[in-house]
Amino acid sequence: MNIFGILAVLSSIAVSFYYSPLLPQSVPSHWNIRGEIDAYMSKGVSLYFVPVILTIFYILMTVLPHLDPKREKYPLFRKEWNIIQGLLMVFFLYLQILMFQVAVAPATNFLQWFFVGLGLFFMSMGNYLSKVRQNHFLGIKLPWTLESEDNWNKTHRLAAWLFVAAGFVTILEGFVFWFAPGVVFGGILLASLLPMIYSFLLYKKMETKMPWVYGAILILIIAAIFLRLLSGEDDWLCQNGKWVKHGNPSQPRPLGRCK
Repeated sequence: MNIFGILAVLSSIAVSFYYSPLLPQSVPSHWNIRGEIDAYMSKGVSLYFVPVILTIFYILMTVLPHLDPKREKYPLFRKEWNIIQGLLMVFFLYLQILMFQVAVAPATNFLQWFFVGLGLFFMSMGNYLSKVRQNHFLGIKLPWTLESEDNWNKTHRLAAWLFVAAGFVTILEGFVFWFAPGVVFGGILLASLLPMIYSFLLYKKMETKMPWVYGAILILIIAAIFLRLLSGEDDWLCQNGKWVKHGNPSQPRPLGRCK
């Protein structure tokens, strides 16, 4: 029994109970890449949504180890399996609270606090990812990682460091916006893809080529920074008759009509 998962489910129910008399009839449920609300759900659905999702997730995470062909590995990382399961559920609980808080206090900066929570989640995951043993449900599941325990372990050690780094950058972007969505999601994409490339090179016995991969990525990052500095995107641009915020302009949104 995973006490972390049970506490997350009970906490989610308590959060819904607390916010129930405070919520409006329509609750924000989705935000676009600029942090603008673009979808809503009814108050009744929102109160049950996360508790039900967490309950289903808890049941799945309890059952899946018994269905895994590598089920004999789970006792070797039972603690990490439970902690990572708890981290995933706590992150959903955090999103539930953030969603409700935006509904009752519309001035709340959703994107900022979403990045802070996401960054903490990735940093926490990175601390335990290297200890996860071979399985078919959690981790970087590639043919060569599942075939070789050495490949699996080395790949996940690299992924652990990259997840921590991506989490740190994500938290930083929550407070210092520099075209944050591109930086955050680009960092997460790199943290996900680089271990896969490294794992494949290990499989091909070409791991010495990784510095070339890092070099190519560094060149791309420098090019992106150079283009970003020249783009003039720290401004309000007129798109489809609306003022759209690009980057972090020092001036408030123009009051004049956008043409």
